[in-house]
Amino acid sequence: MDECGVSKPLNDWFRDYLSSRSYRVKLGDTLSDESKVNCEVPQGSICGPVCYLMHVNSLCGVLRHCSAHMFADDLCTLLAGTNLKDTCRLVQEDVDAVVKWSHDNGIVLNSEKTKLLIIHSPFLYLSDSPPSLFTHSFNCIHNNFINCECKPIEKVNCVTYLGVKVDCNFSWSAHIDYIINKLRLLLSKFYHLSFKVPLSTLKCIYFALVDSILGYALDCYGLTFKTYIDKLEAIQIRFLKLLVNKKTKNNCKGDYSKLFKICKILPVHLKHKYLLAINHHGNQEHDQLSLASHSYGTRSVCAGKFEVPRVNNYYGDRTLKKRLPYLLNSLPENIRLEPNKSKYKKLLKQHLLDSCPS
Repeated sequence: MDECGVSKPLNDWFRDYLSSRSYRVKLGDTLSDESKVNCEVPQGSICGPVCYLMHVNSLCGVLRHCSAHMFADDLCTLLAGTNLKDTCRLVQEDVDAVVKWSHDNGIVLNSEKTKLLIIHSPFLYLSDSPPSLFTHSFNCIHNNFINCECKPIEKVNCVTYLGVKVDCNFSWSAHIDYIINKLRLLLSKFYHLSFKVPLSTLKCIYFALVDSILGYALDCYGLTFKTYIDKLEAIQIRFLKLLVNKKTKNNCKGDYSKLFKICKILPVHLKHKYLLAINHHGNQEHDQLSLASHSYGTRSVCAGKFEVPRVNNYYGDRTLKKRLPYLLNSLPENIRLEPNKSKYKKLLKQHLLDSCPS
């Protein structure tokens, strides 16, 4: 806590709060003997998560080469490089540093859940197999890796991080399949509910269950190929057909995409644009954004539009660096320059819905 700037007298007060605690187990009317708690915080306490974050706050400082991305007790380290062997060697140094830090701070590193994912272009063939990485035990490191029997870190082609499946090519195909399987399970339940609850209630359930699944991390996986997005919109339409009456459904027969505008629900590809625009509203200083500037006055400069970088291939076109300024520039000026976020969201959604077929 002192490293995080929490000094006396609050630090002493909190030390007293954590000290001299004990616990015992009750089974029926029988109580076990008391045991002292030498570490951790009271279970279920409000300050517990904050205390843990302060406890692991110094972990990022031991990484010399990799960038750290932490959420609760999950740690993701990233390192980019063109030479696979050199990159793996630097990653191994940081893994050893994490093992030492974990030992010194009383935390056990779960080597079974530690995975290695090498992200590369699908058109790039890895001629050299990557060297094995190890989560060496502290004793192994202390003995200078003599007679090392540590198991190598498992190399995988896809890893689940915070509920998102990331594959080795960033194609998001595994995550799309994962979402579709979840929605198919919900679809059968929606069908039976459609005979028992009003359409207004069913629409509320749609936003609570279906829309939340589609919207989770959509600003990331929405940059995938159009064919994958089409799969999601196909199953999304099957839900919308249950949210309207039979007459409306028959009127849209042959082009069910009209249901999006009728139900006032954004299709996945437009919801992706909606989330991108909302997340960057009023953020003129974002790394991906820079105002267009020329030595002469062009329409883009006069309108305060953003500079769209040139790309050489389809992969470059799918990057946020290209998609974000292109999206914001395509919005009408009254929406793009709207300072009030609530009004901005309302105008943006209506603008996107108007682009749906009617």
